[in-house]
Amino acid sequence: MNRSYATHPDVVSPDAKPKAAKKEGHRETVEAIVVAMILALLVRGFEAEAFVIPTGSMAPTLMGRHKEVTCPQCKFVYSVNASGEDGGGAQPLGIGGFRFRGNAEGRLGSRVVGGTCVNCRFHADLSNEPTFNGDRILVMKFGYDMPFLPGASVPERWDVVVFRYPEEPEVSYIKRLVGLPGENLRIRHGNIYIKPPSSGADYEIARKPLKHQRAMAMMVYDDRHRAAAMWNKPEWLRWSSTTSTTWKEGVVGSYSIATNPGEVAELRYRNLVPDPEQWDAILNEQELPRKPRPTLITDFYSYNTNQSTNSRSDDSGALSHPDWVGDLSLSTRLEVKEAKGIVQFELVEGGVRNQAEINLADGTASLSRDGKPLSSERAAVSVGVGSHDVYFANFDNRLSLVVDGKAIFGDGLAYDEDLATAVLPTDADLAPSAVRAEGASIGVSDLVLKRDIYYTLTPGHPDYDSFWDDEHIPRTTVELFDNLANPARFAFLANLPPKEYSIGENRFLMLGDNSPMSRDSRGWNNEDRRDLSKPIDERNAGWDTSDRASWEVPRNLLTGKAFFVYWPHGKPFGPDIRLSPDFRVPFRPYLERMKWIR
Repeated sequence: MNRSYATHPDVVSPDAKPKAAKKEGHRETVEAIVVAMILALLVRGFEAEAFVIPTGSMAPTLMGRHKEVTCPQCKFVYSVNASGEDGGGAQPLGIGGFRFRGNAEGRLGSRVVGGTCVNCRFHADLSNEPTFNGDRILVMKFGYDMPFLPGASVPERWDVVVFRYPEEPEVSYIKRLVGLPGENLRIRHGNIYIKPPSSGADYEIARKPLKHQRAMAMMVYDDRHRAAAMWNKPEWLRWSSTTSTTWKEGVVGSYSIATNPGEVAELRYRNLVPDPEQWDAILNEQELPRKPRPTLITDFYSYNTNQSTNSRSDDSGALSHPDWVGDLSLSTRLEVKEAKGIVQFELVEGGVRNQAEINLADGTASLSRDGKPLSSERAAVSVGVGSHDVYFANFDNRLSLVVDGKAIFGDGLAYDEDLATAVLPTDADLAPSAVRAEGASIGVSDLVLKRDIYYTLTPGHPDYDSFWDDEHIPRTTVELFDNLANPARFAFLANLPPKEYSIGENRFLMLGDNSPMSRDSRGWNNEDRRDLSKPIDERNAGWDTSDRASWEVPRNLLTGKAFFVYWPHGKPFGPDIRLSPDFRVPFRPYLERMKWIR
């Protein structure tokens, strides 16, 4: 009698050889082990789960507890710190730099009732605005523990890293990794400089990769958002023509020009920022107490202008952000109407005119400083008739040009700096950006000016508050603006000394993106070396016996790399239905702010 056997792989035919079955069993066992290991690694990699950012030490990269505000005047959307609203205030012991402790009754702390827009400097009433919790992020943990795995890596400069706070290792912090093992690091006029280990070379500026450079930039001015109270006041226009051939503005923030061969038309930005007294006069339709005057661009940041019910405001937040920032970027929408002529973009720093030039006729581009090209060869760029997105930046002693998402010179062309002398602003830095057309028919719109992060020497303390001459130390925002508008006073900024840190082997230095308000490596001490429960002569034998410097984070305290914001907060929409002061429905996922962390 013939027999038939099922062909299910788990059933073995009597004719099958036992040795083959044994090999098959071994293979399946190995596969099961491999799958189990992969699953275990994935679980290990994501077990950091939902870290919640409570404070703004890493803003704008990561937001802590905050209010999101649409400016009543210019409609620009900005965020304001609200991390002290939990009842106990912010304690310097948690992820992002602070741990939060509520009071025994669970009541809210002092409410944030005011904040200042970075775009137009209007100080808004925020008492009726909801407060949102901080970003929820994912952290790749095995990336640092097992760098041999696909997708993993060793710790790199500019990574956003979760680590255990050296003085209290059961508490997690999140900062940006800036200093690497064995390096000497210097902070000077807001920039980071590095001296490599075992090198006789001098310090060199630490240049950010282009993707980090763009992600970390902070807003200066977005021309698409103009204050309603200034629409009919041309004296406050920040972008205006400076040549006899004038640009024409159609819709707000959209400019066009047609020039003949050899004819140049310039559209220039002046940093015309109204001070609080001028804003009051504008709103009350009164005569201005002083004429509009351009000032230097500083490290002003809306997030840090929070005014609470029990705090004193300096009337705009500007006094805590007086530090000049010369590293700028310009983004715009370029409309090419004819393939002829030249368009030029300019950014000024320390009186030097950094320029990106695009020849619309032959499709080439160059980068230069004061008319001197940084490369002997021009690069090809595709800018035919039509619209193009253009990004030009002068960050970290490097010029970068991106057109329609393509980096024309890679990350950019670097230039040298004389470290023996400080780069100081001049009167040209009061009007630090321009667009020029020569023999071209073009339009520009969506003009957005941003700045680089300014790293202060000390957390919570501005660099330039005491380096003006004694007769002009500013005590109000108006007095500060007087200094920032007067080139005769800029030379005093050269007195600012640098600060240096030496980093040991297997140790790192961490800084917050919101440098003025970040409790990071610059402000730590060595309490981890002390054990107060022991006799006085033994107290210096705390848990950490590595003799680390106060600013160092040992390698074994790194948890992993933060890589994705998966839930910023719910975005209210539709009717304003309030279930509590901070909970409004309906709301939707805030897809616009879900992002990879750079």
